[in-house]
Amino acid sequence: MEGLDLDSLLFGASFVFFLLGGFGAIAASRNPRIANFVAHSGAFLGGLAGAFAAIRVLLHQNTISISAWHVVSDVAFTFRVDSLSAFFLLVLSVLSVAVSLYSTGYVTEYYGKKNVGLLGAGFNLFLLSMVAVVTVDNGFSFLLAWELMSLVSFFLVMLEHEKPEVRKAGFVYVVMTHFGTVFLILSFLTLFFFAGSFEFTAFQQVSPQLSASLKNLIFLMALIGFGTKAGMIPLHIWLPRAHPAAPSHVSALMSAVMIKTAIYGLLRISFDFLGGGPAWWGAVVLCFGVISALVGILYGVAENDMKRFLAYSSAENMGIIFMGIGTSMLFYAYHHSVLGALALTAALYHVMNHAIFKGLLFMGAGAVLYATHTKNVNQLGGLIRRMPWTAGLFLIGGIALSALPPFNGFISEWATFQSLLHLAFDMENSSWKMIGGLSVAALGLTGAFVAGGIVKHFGTAFLAMPRTKNAEEAREVPVPMRLGMIILASGSLVLGIWPGIALRVTEDIVAGYFDTKITGNVIFYVPFAGLTGEALSLGAVLLAFLALLLLSLVFLRIWVGKSRNQIDETWNCGGPLQPSMEYTGTSYSHPVLMIFKWLYRPRRQVQVRGEYVYYPKRIHHRLQVHSVIESNLYRPLVHIAVFLSQRVRSIQSGNLQSYLAYMIATLILLLLWVR
Repeated sequence: MEGLDLDSLLFGASFVFFLLGGFGAIAASRNPRIANFVAHSGAFLGGLAGAFAAIRVLLHQNTISISAWHVVSDVAFTFRVDSLSAFFLLVLSVLSVAVSLYSTGYVTEYYGKKNVGLLGAGFNLFLLSMVAVVTVDNGFSFLLAWELMSLVSFFLVMLEHEKPEVRKAGFVYVVMTHFGTVFLILSFLTLFFFAGSFEFTAFQQVSPQLSASLKNLIFLMALIGFGTKAGMIPLHIWLPRAHPAAPSHVSALMSAVMIKTAIYGLLRISFDFLGGGPAWWGAVVLCFGVISALVGILYGVAENDMKRFLAYSSAENMGIIFMGIGTSMLFYAYHHSVLGALALTAALYHVMNHAIFKGLLFMGAGAVLYATHTKNVNQLGGLIRRMPWTAGLFLIGGIALSALPPFNGFISEWATFQSLLHLAFDMENSSWKMIGGLSVAALGLTGAFVAGGIVKHFGTAFLAMPRTKNAEEAREVPVPMRLGMIILASGSLVLGIWPGIALRVTEDIVAGYFDTKITGNVIFYVPFAGLTGEALSLGAVLLAFLALLLLSLVFLRIWVGKSRNQIDETWNCGGPLQPSMEYTGTSYSHPVLMIFKWLYRPRRQVQVRGEYVYYPKRIHHRLQVHSVIESNLYRPLVHIAVFLSQRVRSIQSGNLQSYLAYMIATLILLLLWVR
């Protein structure tokens, strides 16, 4: 749709608000309160404008096309918002609205410590770069927006650069993100070489002319590049470092939205540019997802740092999304349109759901950090009495993350589970049946570990007695922070009760690839017995259940009367209860560490202090977990890179004649190659 219609104006307004918020924050840097207000007001309004533009595109099935400017004849900055772009733009915009509200309260922690104006400008530029990534219509501008997103997020991660662990996290993040970018550049340059243009339409047109081996190469390079940004195991090592190091409102955006841009890019290249692919593409993506989901949550359960646990959980949830995408690619290769549509719907639905509940959880962890100045659950406890709002909202996010009804995580994981079951039962090939069955088992086991991790972190941090003075003196966070969390908690409940809302915005994307629409509540039935599911409303069923439960409670109160139970302190043999008697996060996850010690490689240290061996005054227990992936994969690669660098350094003799000889030899080789 060309021209400045309402959709284009709304989309353009989102850019304008982000820019105004960024430049306004810099202009007001000397006054942190004004800078805070200007920056996050711009981000809030930009998010609203982007959300309205995306909703109009999705509901009216139209397209926004805007040509900004031409750099040279073949390189232009053009924006095109189709159904796929609008879906990711909607997710990003909703999160920007909630996180902007939250940030106005959270950023007050940095008054007098950091330049709030620069922080606000970086926040807006980060949002702007992510909007550009999912809406540009040109390979060159996509790579430029991708690099801008990576660099801005790096500087935001490095906000507290005076801390050694933050500097190390930033270094690992920038190295890994550029490692992935190299593969993306190679894949786009390969497409450009054959298409003769960076335009996405040119990539689509040249796809039928590409050989199968070349398509395979482009797909694998894109999978590595986007898999790195998604934090897929074993490309995840930046994720548990960068998320805890970044400010919590930035962590929420990185986990909820930034890593989802990798899903957008993978779908765009796999389906739009390459036109699908052979079945083994789907098998690779599916296996990639299974490993990331299972190993990611196993590492997460062992963590006592709330934000590191949530970071590993992001790797797990991205694995679930990859499982859905891989299954859809398998069904696409075998022309099972309905089953492929169901699997892709499940993946897109989980993209939206994970963005909502993971943003909520990171903001909840940030609220705990804001009030207690620690993320370690072993130094918390009893926060539910001191921070009831935060505790309740964090619990909602935890239930959604655990895929329990009635919240949104249950619906999308159920749809993914259903897709994998169809892979196990409806495919003719026994190999695919076995892969589907193993994937179903892995997804079920993953869900159990996720629930255990949430019980550990919520129970240790919010229940029982305070373990430290900071936890004992904690107070509820400011109202704006609570409002931001309430928005996402409400979205988690609504999308869990009425899945048709989400399916309404995914149906056009799925129909474009599979020529089949998954609408209403059909997600619960497809493709059993030809039922459409339109007669059943999950929301109506839940409301009826709640009404029945309420009537039962009223009946019991009238029939039995008021309860005579008395609530008192837990009996402790007549002695006072002490915080040291409580279960710690380490003790809760210790059995899992022992069962999977081949993965964790734990190192245990026990120090006994006291005059007598059997009657110690104090026992100090320390359990360190080491990553097998880092020690067996990345450390050898680092050693090899250092060794090769030292060998290459030997040619830097400082001799001018040697350098001239290198230049002449290179020129001769180039002339021979051209000839």
